[in-house]
Amino acid sequence: MQKIIPAILTDDIEDLKNKLTLLENHATWVQIDIMDGKFVPNTSVNVAALEVAYEFFSLEIHLMVANPETYFQDCMAIGAKRVIIHSEAAENLGSALAHMKPHAFQKGVAINPQTDVSVLFPYLEYLDSVLILAVTPGFQGQKFLPEVLEKVRKLKELAPDLIVGVDGGVNESNITQVFQAGADYVAVGSALFNTPDPLDALKKLEKIIG
Repeated sequence: MQKIIPAILTDDIEDLKNKLTLLENHATWVQIDIMDGKFVPNTSVNVAALEVAYEFFSLEIHLMVANPETYFQDCMAIGAKRVIIHSEAAENLGSALAHMKPHAFQKGVAINPQTDVSVLFPYLEYLDSVLILAVTPGFQGQKFLPEVLEKVRKLKELAPDLIVGVDGGVNESNITQVFQAGADYVAVGSALFNTPDPLDALKKLEKIIG
């Protein structure tokens, strides 16, 4: 089932709480971007700030961090449903995935727009999901790069049961083509939270995809 997952990127705990409160009863899944100022220039709230959010949402934790292995225990502690690491951030992707294996959350890998999808091919059997970034990670509000949709097509051909998401720059003008390419979900931040009424914006996007 195609779905929209609201994405929250913030370094302000009160802003995080306000956005989560707003989304209660309107979203099942929420993506939280975690940034360490190393893998990407900016920083965000830390994983622990999510506290009991798992009681209201299925949490997808997008780790835009160096040494992602050091975050897995914290992700378990806050009840993460899915954890996504960056192929570019792991010194050894196979080793990082081995560290993920014992944990109960779904295992995912994200790739930047410049990264060829073939880097994932040796690891597909170990993955529950792949997140295709359509913008450079770390900043909201960037322009969507449509060429990344070919990666979605390739992945769904190779692994039809793999959950494939697209993150970055998704809005009313391109959401249809993202799902036509075969994406299972989109993570949407700016197109919701940079509007006067994020819930209305979410409803409009949901209406487009039916």
